[in-house]
Amino acid sequence: MGDHRRGLALSAARRLVLTTESAELARPELEQVPGITVTACYELAHAPSDEILAGGLDGAWATVAGSEPYSRAVFAGAPSLRAILRWGTGSDAIDIAAATEAGVAVVTTPAVNAEAVADMALALMLACIRRLPRLDDAVRTGEWRAAVPTRDLAGATVGVVGLGAVGRAVTRRVRAFGCPVLALEPRPDREFCAQYDVELTALDAMLPRADVLTLHAPLSATSRHLIGAREFQLLPRHAVVVNTARGELIDQPALVAALESGQIAAAGLDVFEREPVPPDDPILTAPNTIVSGHISSFTDLGLRRTAEAVLANLRELLAGRLPASCLNPPAWDSLR
Repeated sequence: MGDHRRGLALSAARRLVLTTESAELARPELEQVPGITVTACYELAHAPSDEILAGGLDGAWATVAGSEPYSRAVFAGAPSLRAILRWGTGSDAIDIAAATEAGVAVVTTPAVNAEAVADMALALMLACIRRLPRLDDAVRTGEWRAAVPTRDLAGATVGVVGLGAVGRAVTRRVRAFGCPVLALEPRPDREFCAQYDVELTALDAMLPRADVLTLHAPLSATSRHLIGAREFQLLPRHAVVVNTARGELIDQPALVAALESGQIAAAGLDVFEREPVPPDDPILTAPNTIVSGHISSFTDLGLRRTAEAVLANLRELLAGRLPASCLNPPAWDSLR
């Protein structure tokens, strides 16, 4: 890297930009970190262009980032940027190769909110299977003991796509319900699978057997629209689909069509292809859907753990150490 960047790495005063409102929880502690000047620019979370995002990061040494996209153009327009501290696990919105070339370390907070997200996945499963919104509405409109057909989660076969920290946490929960678990995972923890009697399988073999399909895979070029019209046709008509990972794992128009045609029974979604969801998006009027606004990890404990992890990562960088959760260690050369 050039002398300009190396000088910034060693400067006494560093500007830390907060782009995600979630980071407000950690702001008082961040402001106490020596050598850091904290600026909150929460509007950058939905910056309409690379130029506007880069402009908001002018003079920034690091950012505590949400899901805003960091492209090659952003790095070119924000030459002082040295680190992206993700508030969360996913990095699909960041061009990692471009970050590495620009000497920007990308650091995430893996696993800290896995239990909170797993709880939400389980809640969505149960709410969909037992059709809780319909039952709630029935009582409120004077329909006592509505004849609404529901199913049991206990003993249902659950297909888990992705056995990372969240997928494993979900597996532990549904095994407690006596659910057989089928899993798709390219790098499985064999000991975990043996302990929880998880059957590893291909997606096409999983789908016809899954009463519940729950997604916990990272988003990549190969996983985008992993579940589309063809896959919905393979699921049983009583199947419930849950997504607390990334909206683009599912072809959303195909999901709407599957719900409207009765090809699947219900869907519980915390994530969507477009976020925030436009008020006229067909998914909001599709039958038998339960939705929340990408807040699976937003529990008191989940937020606190994430805040602590971000602070720890920041302190590691300031101390000249590479955080264990850095996704592009080659960028470290420019930080030393």
